[in-house]
Amino acid sequence: MRYLAVFVLLSGLIGPVASYAQTQPDSTQTVTETESTSSEWQQVSLSRHATYAAPAPNNVPTPTRKTPAPVTAATTSTVPASAPTASTLPARPAPVPTTPAAGRVPARPQSYRPAFSGDFATNRSGWRGGRKGGYQYQIGFGRYNVRRLNPTPGEVAYSVVPLPTEMNLNLAPYFTIRIDVVADSGRVPSGGLLFGVRDSLSLCAFRLRSDGMMALTRLIDGQASDSVMTDDFYRPGVPVEPNRNQLVIRRVEKALHVYINQREVRGSPFVFEPLPGNRIGVTSSGDWTSFQKLLVTLGPDDWVDR
Repeated sequence: MRYLAVFVLLSGLIGPVASYAQTQPDSTQTVTETESTSSEWQQVSLSRHATYAAPAPNNVPTPTRKTPAPVTAATTSTVPASAPTASTLPARPAPVPTTPAAGRVPARPQSYRPAFSGDFATNRSGWRGGRKGGYQYQIGFGRYNVRRLNPTPGEVAYSVVPLPTEMNLNLAPYFTIRIDVVADSGRVPSGGLLFGVRDSLSLCAFRLRSDGMMALTRLIDGQASDSVMTDDFYRPGVPVEPNRNQLVIRRVEKALHVYINQREVRGSPFVFEPLPGNRIGVTSSGDWTSFQKLLVTLGPDDWVDR
């Protein structure tokens, strides 16, 4: 009977406690331990995870999420119908030809220009060598040196070689011959250039003398056959330098131009007359004369005088 009374008493106490816990709002979870009046302990855990949900207000608007605009992979441009095309573009204007300097005309380009070079590095062309008459001839190192020994009165040194067969100066409307003539320091060279040579009596010559005068000569069988290209020396009208001078002969169709140190001499151009032959050479009457940079070319040069 005593145990039955205790059971009834406990049942009456537990019921109100459970109903009270279900009606309370959410708070921090706690653990309640109840001691039994019997000989055994019982642990009762009251879980308060349940939250109290308050009713949502009716006047709060629901947020809406903006939909992003679609992204295209690439953007293409449209060419307007009026855009210019290759067929409608204006034609490029033709280049305006430049006017050459007065007294000169530009050269016409050529794919091949026959040339003869007397580099004087070797004697493959067959120049005179050793002692001949009263002069000593020596070639090498780019120079052709002629030294006076004991010539007879009126004897002059000369040496000629033939030009290649395809270089006929009489048939070429344009040709250029140039050579450097060098003397002892402080002296004007006594010597010059031979061209159109047939033999020692029929030739053309362009010579300097130690007093600075020049002669342009055309001989046929030992006689001057030209009233202009005589054997007489005259002043060239341009400076003649001591030690070194460049001599140039240039044919331009029917005119023969003559230069000393790239300056045209007095009386040039001369009328071109047929040459006696087709050999080229040098001549000297001084104590020591050196010839360098001999060059013969056919065709227009980089510029020509009218």
